Order: sequence, then C-alpha cells, then structure tokens
Amino acid sequence: MTPTPAQRTVRDIGPAHPEVEFALVLARTIDSVSADPQQLRSAVYELARQKLQQLAHEDPAEKQRLMQALEVAIEGVEAHTKSNVIEKFEVPPARALPAFLEAAGAARRIEAPPRIDAEAAFVTTLDRVEPAAVSRRPRWSSSAPLRYIVMLAFFGLIAAVVLLQQRGVSLAAARAMIAGTLASAPPETQRPAVVAAVPAPAVAAEPPAPRRPLPTAYGVYAESAGKLYELQLIQGRAPDPRVAISAAITRPSETTLPDGHLRFIVFRREGAGGASDPIDVRLIAHVSQQTTFDAAGKPVVSPGDDSWVIRNISIPFRAAPLKDDPQMFEVLPRDDAPLPPGRYALILKAQAYDFTVEGAVTDKRHCLQRLAAANGVFYSECEKP
Repeated sequence: MTPTPAQRTVRDIGPAHPEVEFALVLARTIDSVSADPQQLRSAVYELARQKLQQLAHEDPAEKQRLMQALEVAIEGVEAHTKSNVIEKFEVPPARALPAFLEAAGAARRIEAPPRIDAEAAFVTTLDRVEPAAVSRRPRWSSSAPLRYIVMLAFFGLIAAVVLLQQRGVSLAAARAMIAGTLASAPPETQRPAVVAAVPAPAVAAEPPAPRRPLPTAYGVYAESAGKLYELQLIQGRAPDPRVAISAAITRPSETTLPDGHLRFIVFRREGAGGASDPIDVRLIAHVSQQTTFDAAGKPVVSPGDDSWVIRNISIPFRAAPLKDDPQMFEVLPRDDAPLPPGRYALILKAQAYDFTVEGAVTDKRHCLQRLAAANGVFYSECEKP
C-alpha cells in the first residue's frame, strides 16, 4: 500500500531543496485532510492536545484541569459544527501552490517555534477515523485564508477557555457558555467612580503692603494718611501739667494734618532714650474774646487777638520702638479714637511740638474767653466754639 502524505517521515525529504519538499508534504497533507472536515478537526484537536501537553503547568493537578478545559472546548466546537451547515467552496486552482511555496520559503527565514511532531498526530488521527464516516462527509473548502481564520478562531476559543479556568470558572459553566445556553452573567459590581481631585483655584497673591515712609533727617514727625509731616517746636518750655493755662502763643500753627488718626515718629541722635519719659498730647485753645474794665469800672468786651494757650488737658499716648531704625521710636495713641479738629501740642521732654487737625472746631475745649480784672487774669470756655 502506497504511504499517504501524512505517513511520510522527515528522512524522505531530499537534502537538495528541503523547503520545497516540506512545502509539498504540507500541501499534500492539507489537501488530503481538508477533503473531510471531520479529519481536519481531529487533526487540529490532536495538535492542540500535544501543544497543551508541552505548554501545561508542571503541577499535575493544574495540567489535568487544563486538559479537561480543552476537552470541554472540543465538545463545544463539535456541538457548534453539527448545528450549523457549512457552505462549500470551490477548490483553489493549482496555480495557488507556487504562492504557498514562496510563503514557505519566506517562513524559512523566521525563527521556528519549538518542534511539534505533527506527522504522528496526523497518523494517529487518521487511524481513528472510520472510512464510512469519511465517505459520508461533504467536501470542505481548501481555501488557505479560510483555514487560517478557522484555526485562529479555534485557538482563540481555547485561550478563552483556559483563561476562564484560571479565573475559577467551573467546567460546567464553560460548557454552557460554549453551547450558547449560559445565562447572562451578573453585572460586575460597579466601583465607585474616582473623582479626580480638582486643584483649588489659585488665590491671587495680595500685593505687598506699601512701604512705610520714614524720615531721613532728625526731627519729630506726624504720620497721617501714609505721609509724614514735620512738627515745629513752640518756643519756650512746655508748662507743667499742673498749670492750667500757659503763656500766650501768638504764632499760628504751621503744620496742618488732614486726619485725626495719627501716630508720630521721633528721630533723634540719642535714639529711643527719650521714649521712657511721659508722652502726651495737650490741647491748645484759641482765645476768641477778652473782657477788660475801663476807668469807670465798666466791662469792655472785644474780640480776642490772635493768641492761643496750652491747656492742661492731656490725651495719653505711648512710645514703642521702631524696628526699622534703632535711632527712631514711634508714639501711638492708647485708643483708636481720632483727635477732633483743633490745635494740639505733642509734649516730649518738656518741649511742645505744634500741629493742627484740619476741620471745623466743634469741641468747646478749644475755645476760651479771657477776663482781665484788677486781681488777675481769668479764662473760661466759650459757650459756642
């Protein structure tokens, strides 16, 4: 009996052109097996079993489980094949063989995978197939692209079954899935959506505070509305706080401040040494009217001359060091109440520094009436400032 192409061995291939001989053997084997779909499937099954034997896990239990999964897949493919009619295709012309040989020559340059004894698998499969079954099967297509697609789909199915087995799916569930009777799987538990942290909007940096003005020459300065105003010294010594009225001041104030919210900066050679002395601000009252007596003893009222006096009414202030310069210290009010409009004197070491807060005078303490009598001079506050 003439041996079939599937029964040829590698020793029959000529050494001159091994790729051509291999191509002829493969082509004849495929043509012989493709004549019967049952033979083709059986050959593929055997090839899959041998491949799985080589690639299976070393653990016997794991290997047995994968082999069972493969058998389940084979049963599913057989059940699917029997329930679907396979459309016949014409056998490709003989001129397709040179293209196959050219592809075989190109495959020779690609590194071959581990060798599988496919010939033995073909022989074993052909021996197990009954001749009667072969004669009853319709001729299947030998188109190479269709065969490649079928084999890719089959091995993809095997990979899916193995993956399901590795994830713990039972064989019964896998068989039902392949047969198309598996109920829809329960939906996967939805994981809570991870909300990406939205960065907080960048807060615009506040512009740096304007630099505080500081004096560059020695003196006493009032700071009002962000500006410095130098205070002029009143001639003479400041009166003792126990003295109600000072001597008359005939010189008007030269420093007018726009606001009653004040602080003072003292810049002296001795530095902050004078900060320990009592510091206060005293009122300066305007003499708006004076009364005298004539020779007959009758009172004569006349407008007061432009004169002022320092009263013993004090507004307390306190000294604080100035960090920017050790030769400076500042004088701050003890409360936040602004000074009302009027004329004042800052008393430092028995010296009076004159300034006026701009605005209409409403405080009666800034207005005095003078009475010159034979026994002395007397002052009283005005009824209206």
